[in-house]
Amino acid sequence: MARWIEAAGSVLLAGLLAGTANAADAKAPEAAASVGGPVIAVLDVQQVLRKAAAAKGIRTALDARRKAFEEEIEAVRKGLKADEQKLRQQSTILSPEAATERRRVLETKFSDLRRKAEQRRGTLNRAFTSATRKLRDEIAKVLAQLMAERKITMTLARTAVLVFDQRLSVTVEVLKRLDKNLPNVTVDFKNPDAK
Repeated sequence: MARWIEAAGSVLLAGLLAGTANAADAKAPEAAASVGGPVIAVLDVQQVLRKAAAAKGIRTALDARRKAFEEEIEAVRKGLKADEQKLRQQSTILSPEAATERRRVLETKFSDLRRKAEQRRGTLNRAFTSATRKLRDEIAKVLAQLMAERKITMTLARTAVLVFDQRLSVTVEVLKRLDKNLPNVTVDFKNPDAK
C-alpha cells in the first residue's frame, strides 16, 4: 500500500505541476507584474495524500476490497489443496490414467486461480488509479484557485525543496479546501477504467 501511495504521490505531483502550470500560465504575467516578482508556494503532496478525507476513503475502500478478495482466493486455494491431498491418498487405488487426468484437472484449477488472483489485483490497481486521478484533478483545481487568489506564480512540491519558510506552505489550506470540495471519492471496482 505504501508503494501505491508513493507512486500516486509522484503521479499526483507531475499532474499537479502540469495542471497548475497550465492554469497559472495565463495569469502568471499579470501576477508577476502586480507583485514585482515571482510569488512561490510549497505544497506537501504526500501529506495531502495521507490526510485528505477522500484519500483516506480511497484507502479504506481498497483495503476492504483487497481483504475480501484475499479471503475468497484463500478459501478456493484451501479447497484445491484439500483436493490435492485427497488425490494423493487415492493415487494408490486409481489407475495411472485416471490419476494423471485428475492431476491435470487440478493443475488447471490452480492455474485458473492464479489468473483470477492476478485479474483481481489488476482491478484493484485500476480502481486505485482511477480514484486517485479524480483526487489529483480536484487537488489541481483547488491549487489553481488558491494560486489565483493569492497571486502565486509558482508552487513547488515539498519533496523538491530542501529548506523553506513555513509561511510559504499552502498544504493546510489545500487540505481544508479539498476536504470541503471533495470529501470522498467513489472507488469503482466494477468499471475501474471509467473516467
